[in-house]
Amino acid sequence: MNLNIPYLETDNKLLNDAYRIAAGDIVGNIVYYQNGLLTEEKPCMIAGLDYNTPWTRDTAINIWNALSILSPEVSKNTLLAVLEEEEGSIYIGGQYWDSIIWMIGAREYCRFHKDDNFYRLAFEAGRNSVHRLEEDEFDEEDGLFRGPAVYGDGIAAYPDKYSKCPNQGSGILEWVDYPGNPVYPKGYGIPMKALSTNCVYFKAYEILAEMAHALGEPAKEFEEKAAAMKKSINKNFWNEKRGSYDYLAGECDYAEGLGLAFAVLFGIADERQTALIRENTHICAHGIPCVWPTFWRYECLGGYGRHSGTIWPHIQGFWARAMHRAGHQESFEKELYLMAQKAVRDMHFSEIYHPDTGALYGGMQEQGPGGIVEWDSRRKQTWSATAFLSLIYFEILGLTMEDGEPVFHPQMPINCGHMRIRGFEVAGWLFDLDIDGKEVSVRKRKIS
Repeated sequence: MNLNIPYLETDNKLLNDAYRIAAGDIVGNIVYYQNGLLTEEKPCMIAGLDYNTPWTRDTAINIWNALSILSPEVSKNTLLAVLEEEEGSIYIGGQYWDSIIWMIGAREYCRFHKDDNFYRLAFEAGRNSVHRLEEDEFDEEDGLFRGPAVYGDGIAAYPDKYSKCPNQGSGILEWVDYPGNPVYPKGYGIPMKALSTNCVYFKAYEILAEMAHALGEPAKEFEEKAAAMKKSINKNFWNEKRGSYDYLAGECDYAEGLGLAFAVLFGIADERQTALIRENTHICAHGIPCVWPTFWRYECLGGYGRHSGTIWPHIQGFWARAMHRAGHQESFEKELYLMAQKAVRDMHFSEIYHPDTGALYGGMQEQGPGGIVEWDSRRKQTWSATAFLSLIYFEILGLTMEDGEPVFHPQMPINCGHMRIRGFEVAGWLFDLDIDGKEVSVRKRKIS
């Protein structure tokens, strides 16, 4: 398989070790797999050591974080593996509410690799999928999409209203099958409207508009919908009293780490809102929690919910990137080093950690006849490892594309004065970089 992980060496042993551990976790999670539009077994990225398939959401996030750079081959294979064909039309598969995040991964792959056929396919899949989701889950009254949070497939992510599932099941999708639950009469039936999910729809509309322009297709529809989504998010989620966005519109004003990061990264929050978000977001001893605070049914048992109160490294990564882009270097570096410390301690990037102790901790969640139990934290979680690499590549090295070519704008973190990178292959160029404080030496050559 085509896989290129650049060599990195700094004068900070913690970063060096964490980088190599992340690289190892990623390599170990590439398997031969066939599904969807991937018509034969090829190398694909799975979600982690304790999984045997990719997930649409994880696929998009891993490609967005780092995989688009490390392996265009594996990126494309995995993107194709989660697409579905129905009656001659292509759709994005996976969990209905967060499937449209596939567009972000597809766009990131295309940003670094020219692939005209895939670009057209991605546009068609995204257009078909968003139109179907609009029909099933869009609420014209408030301009938002129904559905759970991007990361939250477990009911530990949600208030008590959503904790009643058949046979005390743990998945939020089961909620609609429990007698007496107020199921919405249209679409899948889960009535909540989550910040992170609606932010992703906004970004998907922006990407579809960008692709439509490039392909000579009508773009006005997507431009107008993106503008309307941004307005609806700010109208329905922004809480001026708290100085932040609410988690579930009209239902829960808790803080959702991933949703807040997306709001900043995607430009939904303006400069004033971003400053307020940073000031008012609770950061635990070991990083930003996925949702804060945890829900009482877990707190009263002396723990935290699997999807509320706990620390998920992929959310730490997005929050760190958002803070770095907003100029809050201290917040960025805190998450960077917290992620590195735990990975080096455990010799892998885990799925979830305890917010107070930093220990491996899967959190509490309903499960079967045992009621609420403590779950495991999954091992060698891919999006945790790629989240760390995203901080190295896109924030510290400042990798971006300008006029179709990769360029670097390094910004070194505290306790790291020198960085040496060899064999960094990006968009048909091979780079060697030496960074000493503010002095940068770049050598490059065209390879394709």
